[in-house]
Amino acid sequence: MLFVGVIFDMADVLYDATLWRRWLLRLVNQLGVPAEYEPFYHAWDHDYLADVHCGRRDYTEAFQTFLLARGLTWAQVDEVEASSRIQRENLDLNLRPWPGVVKTIAELGGQGLLLLAWSDACHPADELARQLDRLAVGNRFRAVLSSFDIECAQPSPQCYQAAVDALGLAAGQTLYVGHDAEHLAAARSFGLRTAAFNFQRAARADFYLTRFEDLLPLAKTGSLAPPAPQQQHPFAPDVRSDPSGLVTQGNRR
Repeated sequence: MLFVGVIFDMADVLYDATLWRRWLLRLVNQLGVPAEYEPFYHAWDHDYLADVHCGRRDYTEAFQTFLLARGLTWAQVDEVEASSRIQRENLDLNLRPWPGVVKTIAELGGQGLLLLAWSDACHPADELARQLDRLAVGNRFRAVLSSFDIECAQPSPQCYQAAVDALGLAAGQTLYVGHDAEHLAAARSFGLRTAAFNFQRAARADFYLTRFEDLLPLAKTGSLAPPAPQQQHPFAPDVRSDPSGLVTQGNRR
């Protein structure tokens, strides 16, 4: 077997975490403040949210400061914050897994693999466990870890160390399933095998999953058949020009 344990980066791997973000971007633009997805959320993620995820900064204060820095007035910030709180609560209570997640997680657990859920989050692991319950996979994980508890967020190597320690495994025995290019790169540098799912344009990994269910043959055989050319996502890297020499590619959507 190629690996004994699997670390899942929850957001955008087990479920779509962009719903609130797309909603917020539409609202900001409707308020007359032009914003594009990638630069808008790059600033939020790196300059504000990272400290919140490590427990070093209050979420509300960080969110207000971010919106003001983007050019919103205090009146607009108050409106956005109130609406955002309701929208986030509604989305959190109605989480839906990606197709194939529930079945695949159950089968991986049935094969004896040790599963761990990780999230860079604004709250402790017990709240993440409740999210997993709402996704109908909560009883399948050996451990659930939150950056908020560990006080470090990806791409810090401390995150991956905490995860393999929780599983009682070495890095080389463990597969990391993620979507963020920077996080996948950090996981590979730490020594984890990596699988990219629903991934960003710049993502590089050992394996690229077209469907979540592709984890099942990967767990059994340690390899994936490359998808047919017409199935390849336009954002998927071309292995012919990839200096890493990876052997499989694809994307979820």
